[in-house]
Amino acid sequence: MPSPSDIKIKYWDERLQCLLRLCKLTFPFIAPQKNTDIAKISKDFEEIFFCFVSKKSHNKRKISFNNPFYDILDTNHKINKAMEDCWKVYDVDVVHQKISQFLASYIYKLSSKAEQDGRNNPDIASIIYASSDNCQIQNCRMHHAIPTSLPQLLKLVRLQYKVVRRLDVLYHYGLLREEKSKEFLGSQKWWAEKLVKCHIIFQSPQKNCPEVTSLINDANNIWLFNESKSVGDFEVLLKSMFFIQRMMNKKAIGELHREMSKTKMISRPNDLPVGFEYYCGNFQVIPVGRHLSLFFSFLHNNKVISAIISSTAFIRYAIKNIKKVNLSSSDALDELTSLMEFTTSLIFAVGQEYCDICLPRAYLINYFEAFTAKPLIPGRYIYSEKNYLYTINNSLVQVQRLLNLLFGKEQVKVTIILRLIRLMILIGLNEPTVAQKILGLFNSYSKYNFSIKFKKYLEENNFKCLVTILHNDLREIRCDSLVIVRHQNVSTSKFACFEKYGIKYLTYSTIEEFRSFLRKFG
Repeated sequence: MPSPSDIKIKYWDERLQCLLRLCKLTFPFIAPQKNTDIAKISKDFEEIFFCFVSKKSHNKRKISFNNPFYDILDTNHKINKAMEDCWKVYDVDVVHQKISQFLASYIYKLSSKAEQDGRNNPDIASIIYASSDNCQIQNCRMHHAIPTSLPQLLKLVRLQYKVVRRLDVLYHYGLLREEKSKEFLGSQKWWAEKLVKCHIIFQSPQKNCPEVTSLINDANNIWLFNESKSVGDFEVLLKSMFFIQRMMNKKAIGELHREMSKTKMISRPNDLPVGFEYYCGNFQVIPVGRHLSLFFSFLHNNKVISAIISSTAFIRYAIKNIKKVNLSSSDALDELTSLMEFTTSLIFAVGQEYCDICLPRAYLINYFEAFTAKPLIPGRYIYSEKNYLYTINNSLVQVQRLLNLLFGKEQVKVTIILRLIRLMILIGLNEPTVAQKILGLFNSYSKYNFSIKFKKYLEENNFKCLVTILHNDLREIRCDSLVIVRHQNVSTSKFACFEKYGIKYLTYSTIEEFRSFLRKFG
């Protein structure tokens, strides 16, 4: 006997599939393409609507008074019709136009209803967590999915997004009224953001599901690139940059970089606009977003240290001006935290010639596999010991500053705080000289009234125990775990003592081996 949840998912799948089939059936008539047999399709739809060729002219169609479609025809065309017993006669173009408008209105109505219902459907629209045990929100009403159901849920998201995208045809052929056009564009934006933000970038378990590849391809260029030009809105800027980099859209990457490199003059030195910094003097300014663009540019050219410097500058400005640059929401903080995780991982990677680092498997998938694994391969520039320690401490300070902004707020961003606490543990794990400092910080944070999930980190005074707590928590998700990433030239890993706790090695010598072993890693 199928469960109510299975029945609901099956119903929603069939509903969306029917909508897509309806679009496939009608769009060749509404918007015929070059290879479309227009004559045959027109004849088919005329028969569906009981429109018949007039005996007097092949360019006329007659419609019975009793035909419901008769009431839909615009009264402005009465002057073009003639009486034929109980029939009305219309120009064929008028009939085809009215059929198209009727179909467009009907499809839009069904799609709009499905889109709104989809937003309210927890199996589709809500943030997906691996299990309710991992959620830190009291009385949380968000959907919690087990990993085995994840591919099915991702399939529904993909279908929902496809339905919204299919309305492109109606929009571009001018078959939607102005107010509906605005609603349609808003719907596309909403589902594109949901697809990219919740199911690709930040939720690590999904990255291993085969559906994700299709989701990325479906998203294509719907991301609102024009909005990324709002240089003072770092939420939009981060989303846009992460997305176009994942899509490897060189044109969009180039356009965004040029936009972020444009300087402007200001009349007074103190009139520095939000999102800008001084450039070559006090009267010329340039977007801070340039650092984010340079981060990816340097990274793809394997100039990892330069990339870290650029990212650090962007993060520093973002934290200092967090409200002014629109980074106060949970979604925006999610993206900023991802950048901090990525940057810190890169610092670990270039701390020595041959990699010997320990990271969550999700980091390896979402950052190194998704963007570039070059920093893990010997031959790139690495830090001196002094500069490495300075950069590690600077990264720790940035995490601490962001945590200080989040602690004690009325609406605490609990999921972000948990990610930042775990990032601190990773910093101490990979650079033991700061481990005691982190334990001291955790002790000072323990005064805040957090859930047990937080307190077991903050009240622990043994760093090895902290690492095992982190590893076990990640394993609860069943799609994540700590991984010791070791180049084959490293004879003995500094993390060997953690092997007995179930932390596995990923040993490699080339990028191809790293990616191959990562895919097989369980």
